[in-house]
Amino acid sequence: MVVILEPHRIAYFPIPKVANTSIRGALVAAVGDEAFHNSGNRGMSPLLRRLARGCWKFAVVRDPLARALSGYGNRVVHHRDIRRSPVSRTLLRLRGLPPEPDLDTFFSHLRSYMAVNDRVRRHMLLQRRYLGGDLWYFDRIYRIEEIPQLAADLSERLGTEVTIGREQTGGPKFTRADLSARSESVLRDYLAPDYALLSEYYRAPW
Repeated sequence: MVVILEPHRIAYFPIPKVANTSIRGALVAAVGDEAFHNSGNRGMSPLLRRLARGCWKFAVVRDPLARALSGYGNRVVHHRDIRRSPVSRTLLRLRGLPPEPDLDTFFSHLRSYMAVNDRVRRHMLLQRRYLGGDLWYFDRIYRIEEIPQLAADLSERLGTEVTIGREQTGGPKFTRADLSARSESVLRDYLAPDYALLSEYYRAPW
């Protein structure tokens, strides 16, 4: 997906669970939503690259494991996206899986849970799905820890102060220590492409 600030020729490529709600909110506060072109929820594609041609292009990335754990805590536990969907509940019943999975169950059966709930799927898709298979395309990649620098750079480019707060923080917090050996093994394999893509920014913890 891409958000383009048309008059300023700035293109932001959001990634779910990487401060995208906070960043988009900050941009609306700074320039108003009438300046936006929003492509909707879709991964990187030739179309999005054409839309962003001639723009200053940036994205924000996050440690893949931290993002996955945050996605579970926020979308599955806090928002209860799976439990609240009758379709998801029915499909999971057929698979013999609970609609309110604990951490180990969710990640041990990650692909099954992604398959039955689109909201969860979008938040668990790899970051490379939203960035493409390389990073050379972007003018700047920020680590999520560099949000203050992003705010300063956007303020300079937009000619107005940009303040990026924190949204979508609800839900319990988890760390690698909370994972079982089984769920960690699943995540190690699943997240490997992201750690390869983001090797200049984050190191795999295992």
